[in-house]
Amino acid sequence: MKRFRLRDERVKKIKALLAQGKDVGLLDSGNPCLFGPSHWYVEEFDSEDVVIVPGMGCDAAAMAALGKSTIPAHDVRFVMQTAPFFLMGWEKTDRQILKDLAKYPTTMVLYMALYEPDKVFAALGEMLPPDMPCAVVYWAGYPDRQRIVRGTVADMGQKLSKDKERFMGLLFVGRFLEGKPYEMAQKLGQKELEQ
Repeated sequence: MKRFRLRDERVKKIKALLAQGKDVGLLDSGNPCLFGPSHWYVEEFDSEDVVIVPGMGCDAAAMAALGKSTIPAHDVRFVMQTAPFFLMGWEKTDRQILKDLAKYPTTMVLYMALYEPDKVFAALGEMLPPDMPCAVVYWAGYPDRQRIVRGTVADMGQKLSKDKERFMGLLFVGRFLEGKPYEMAQKLGQKELEQ
């Protein structure tokens, strides 16, 4: 595959520079600990040769752009951060994961979910209510490029299919995107105390 050949060429160059006693830095646009693109380089080195310095991750930058907190959002019990491969139907058990998640109020943060938005939202639409809020933050943390697309499970696939950007966006799905989550959490907590 072309991607792996390119990676191997770059790793070879980096190793040559290290052998010359030079330090090499790799700036990563993602979160280095959550789906950071640099990890496919890091895997090719001994762990003691790599120092990861975290900065502002795209997830935190996107949450700041949305002006929301994922919890306590309404009755959310889980925040899930993942790649959406289980939504693509590659395995027979894939849909079961989503079916199980749909039983609980969950906030989903999906990396790399924009490549085939119609497939992603068709799968989400099988298990989640059509009015479930969604948002994509493109280029989170880049003030000159950052933008947000909002919608619901019912209409987001169509909105995103029209967008040319297929990589530099982070998808959020959950009720935390609507209303005032802290007030909702307080009301739910009060309700539980009264029971």
